[in-house]
Amino acid sequence: MNTRTPRRLAVVGVALSATALVLAGCGSAASSEESSAFVIVTAAQPPSFSYETSATGYEAGEFWANTGATLIRNPYVEGEGDLSASQDLFGFEPLLAESYEVSEDRLTYTFHLDPDAKSVAGNTITADDVLFSIKRKFETPTSVVPFVSAPALTDPDTQVTVIDESTVSITISDPGYGFTLLSMLANQPYNIYDSTVLLEHATDDDPYAVEWSETNASYGFGAYELTDYTPGEQMVYTANPGYVLGEPEITTIVQRVVPDAGQRANLVRSGDAQIATQLRPADQVDLADSGAAQIFTVPTNAYVYIPLLTTAEPFDDPEVRRAFSMAIPYDDIIDDVYRGRLDPVGSILSEDAPGFDGEGLAAPEHDPAQAQEILEAAGYTEPVEFTLTVNSAVPDLEETAVLIQSAAADAGFDVTVDSVNSAVFQEGLAAKTFQASMGRDYAIVQSPPYVLALFYTPGSPLNWPNYETPEFSAALAEGNAVGDPLTPEAGAWWNEAQRILQTDLPTIYVGYVQPLNAFGNDVGGYVFRTDNVIDYSQLTRETE
Repeated sequence: MNTRTPRRLAVVGVALSATALVLAGCGSAASSEESSAFVIVTAAQPPSFSYETSATGYEAGEFWANTGATLIRNPYVEGEGDLSASQDLFGFEPLLAESYEVSEDRLTYTFHLDPDAKSVAGNTITADDVLFSIKRKFETPTSVVPFVSAPALTDPDTQVTVIDESTVSITISDPGYGFTLLSMLANQPYNIYDSTVLLEHATDDDPYAVEWSETNASYGFGAYELTDYTPGEQMVYTANPGYVLGEPEITTIVQRVVPDAGQRANLVRSGDAQIATQLRPADQVDLADSGAAQIFTVPTNAYVYIPLLTTAEPFDDPEVRRAFSMAIPYDDIIDDVYRGRLDPVGSILSEDAPGFDGEGLAAPEHDPAQAQEILEAAGYTEPVEFTLTVNSAVPDLEETAVLIQSAAADAGFDVTVDSVNSAVFQEGLAAKTFQASMGRDYAIVQSPPYVLALFYTPGSPLNWPNYETPEFSAALAEGNAVGDPLTPEAGAWWNEAQRILQTDLPTIYVGYVQPLNAFGNDVGGYVFRTDNVIDYSQLTRETE
């Protein structure tokens, strides 16, 4: 079966009134042409430039999305109704591969690389780059990729084959794994690296140059290269002229760190920045209502959630987890913090997916009286004490934590809110030292088995709750054994897995959240992605 999809670069967005670009104080971007430079203000910077050592966090995700590229991607499509443009999650088109084909038995996927695809270092992509990249993802001890790739991809040595300089194949053991494989290859975990650059910095102890790449960024095939970096202050991205889809229209992106969310909003309001990220919802809505900026409604997959450490007090007791889920004032959070830009989570899987089964699934509800009854029945005569840790770079989470702290007191809990900086937060998550933490997160890959396994695979560094139960693992195994994950038969097993999660509550899903960004009225080209970051290569400057 031959699959050769014509490549297209979508240009989307609504043209609104123009705003002047002010680049004063932006260092090397000050001399750039106004029409080809944007300023983005954000709360923090990536803790590392290596996906294999630090795979989480908004700023890191935006770095990898724009400096990296994958063999294929989900096509960008226009939004329906009031929704923004987004990805077609059930279709794929070539990117670094100019075409791919699937064997008749649907077990072998062969990718023909595009000779026009060049890294930021100017090197043409090769099959060796693909093999090197995937092996690095699997052989780096801190990498999350092996945990999230099974069972579709488990052993690069036997599954990934270099056929010639520009051709590589990947085999799977079951044709039903094909959709999940393609979904993974289309997203950040499977960015391809320039092995020529990395091997120049490899050592016997570090054969994939992981340590070097933690602080050096110029090894991707993406639309941009990080050309200037001032820790804690500024990052400057410059368009890659060898990018496979052509040099982006906005050739310079100046990403400035502005810790205060209100100041970030004001910089967009004044026109001193074109885009602000990680805003307070109230500021975001105010910008839109006043006509000072654009915000978008998207088919979001991002949620506000609270992982609960199931292997330590007090959340090693499932009754405490159940009671706490009822202590959270969901409606107040939706109305007061998110100004309606948050929706209840009844399912962590896309309800639009073929074969979806939502029977028996429901969003949690606020019931403090029932929470107290549960705690009393479980033998708790004093308020249950614990610390809820939040990332200070994400202001809506701090506001949400305060509401939870107050409401939970009426339900039998004594909550201490600990607000820490982004680096400390990511370290604590990885070390699994937080009793409870609150974040905004998502599954980039939207294949059902991937979404379900992402945060709950035993031993995974992304298993924040340290949750493991045979029943959940068995439901995933049965669903994978069906083959095609988008069939009703598989959907029944994904439903069973979700019911187990909703009973055991290793994680409380507070709500699906809209992106908390704002865009100047002269910014076009926004496309919602499942990684919830901004694709700079799509951005345009709109004029009246």
